[in-house]
Amino acid sequence: MDEDRRLPIEGYRDELRLFCYRMGGSLQDAEGLVEAALFQADGLPLPLTDADSTRVELFKIAARLCLDALTDQPPRGVPCDSNPPSDPYLAPLEPEAGDFWLEPFPDDLYPGTGYSGEVRYAERESVSLPFVAALQSLRPRERLSLILGDAMAWRIETLAEVLGAGVVDARHLLEEARESMPQVYDEKLGRREPPGEDRETDVLMRYLYPWETGDVAGLMERLSEDVILQLPPSPSWYEGRNAVGKHLSSFPLQGDSRGRWRLLPRRANGQLAFGVYRADDERNVYSAHSIQVLHFTGELASEIITFRYPSFFPSFKLLPELTAQGQL
Repeated sequence: MDEDRRLPIEGYRDELRLFCYRMGGSLQDAEGLVEAALFQADGLPLPLTDADSTRVELFKIAARLCLDALTDQPPRGVPCDSNPPSDPYLAPLEPEAGDFWLEPFPDDLYPGTGYSGEVRYAERESVSLPFVAALQSLRPRERLSLILGDAMAWRIETLAEVLGAGVVDARHLLEEARESMPQVYDEKLGRREPPGEDRETDVLMRYLYPWETGDVAGLMERLSEDVILQLPPSPSWYEGRNAVGKHLSSFPLQGDSRGRWRLLPRRANGQLAFGVYRADDERNVYSAHSIQVLHFTGELASEIITFRYPSFFPSFKLLPELTAQGQL
């Protein structure tokens, strides 16, 4: 691909990545699908001056790749929607072959351009974990129509073109998706706001400090009574402050855990998040462990999802290791 063609096509990478993520719930899969879409687009006579036509052609390719990838693939979700709560005194279950869980999406990768039309789902809501999880319950073509029609405000004629369908059929598909979505999506969960900027630093530090100092009792004071802790890709999860406290004191914060963990603030899926590192005493470093995504009710954490995917750290602009002294 020559330089003149590469730049305008590359400019749609962020939009395509978010679209593919919403379609499948996987950041890693989305990255691969975007690469495939851009590679296939290299051979097409895409217009260089008409941005709208270029976008439509790219999304037609990405949509086809997503629909093909989703064939016979079970929908992704989160452990609390699939299993009963776990025993906090038992070690978390190991991931099972074939399990599919949602993956976190870094806010830094969200496209910088807004949408010109009127969206039904605002920016933060449309990338929230509850919203993306609900999308996975829809049939893939319904999913596609809702994303483009209601999260991105595309005209029905353009949606029909991407679907390769007539306008009447595209409108009917979108209406079906709109009828299905309320049955699987809790708007109150999807529309939860993170703490405001004026409180963000204080809320983060009050949560971070007990982790890094091994203060279980102090951490319990930062959790709501009905807090939920989930541990994908393990299917284990815990409900309520008592159960979460028992798990934490029995496993990640067992014994003298001062200095065992380091947390670096980030944002994911429109919420506050942390890159979590665990001490490797033999090598005198902190190694990438997990991405925590949190929901707060007031000043208290009401949901913690610990995604143990250390391979995601580069996507969150996190190093794979930190020195034990805390210097990069």
